[in-house]
Amino acid sequence: MILFTFTTNLYSAEIPSKWRFEYSYGQIITHYQEDQPSIVFDETDIEQKSDFHQFAFQYFLLPPYIDLTLGGNTTGTQTTEPTETEKQFKYYTVFANLGILLPISDYWNIKLVGESFLTSMTVVDNEFGFRNLKGYQVYPEIEWLPFGSDIFIQISPYLKVPIWSKVSGNRKESTAGIKMKIPLGSDKSMKFPTYAYQTALSVKVFYTEMNMNFSKDNFIGSEIKVRQYGATVGFNF
Repeated sequence: MILFTFTTNLYSAEIPSKWRFEYSYGQIITHYQEDQPSIVFDETDIEQKSDFHQFAFQYFLLPPYIDLTLGGNTTGTQTTEPTETEKQFKYYTVFANLGILLPISDYWNIKLVGESFLTSMTVVDNEFGFRNLKGYQVYPEIEWLPFGSDIFIQISPYLKVPIWSKVSGNRKESTAGIKMKIPLGSDKSMKFPTYAYQTALSVKVFYTEMNMNFSKDNFIGSEIKVRQYGATVGFNF
C-alpha cells in the first residue's frame, strides 16, 4: 500500500495540470476609424491610449492536441488619451474556441482554431462605434519556436489570420506579435505545450488590425477599421 501510494504520487507529480487560467494586463494604443459615403456624416478618426485586460481559461481535452478556451478582454476602462470623454470608447470581446494542434516539428506549432465570439463598444451618447457584433471564424495560429520546444524560456513570434468567417459586417481580423513565456512551476523538463504550465509568466508584444464593411439595401453603408498595438504582462496559473 505504501509503495502504491508513493508510486501514484510520484507519477502524478510528473504531470502538470491539464487546465490553466491566465490574466494579462497591458497598455495599448487603439486607432479607430469610421467613415460613411455621406455629406452629413463626419469621419471618425480617434487614437486612444488606454489599459488592456484579458482573461482566459484553457482546458486540454486531449493533451497536447485538442484544447478548449473561454475568455474575454476589455480595452479602455482607464484612458489617458484623448482627454475628451466624448471621444473615449470601451471595447469588449468575449470568445470560446476549440483548438487542434497539428504536430509539425519542434520548431513550429500550428493550431487550427474554430471560434465563436461577441465584440461590442460603448461610447458616450452612441456617437460612433458598433454594438453586439457576433460571429464565427476559423483560423490557424502559426507559432515559430526559433530555439525549439525543449528550451526552458519560450520566445516565439506568432501569426493569426482567419481563413473562414461568418459574421455581419464582413469582419476580418489579423494579429501578429512576439511572446515570451517563463514557467515558474510544474515540471519544467516536459516539452511545451504538452500540458499547461500551472504557473508561468508571459510577456507579449502584438499588433491587431480589424476591418469591417456594413452594407444594407436602402441604407448608407459604413466602413470601420480598428488597429491595436501594445504590450501585456500575464500571469498563468
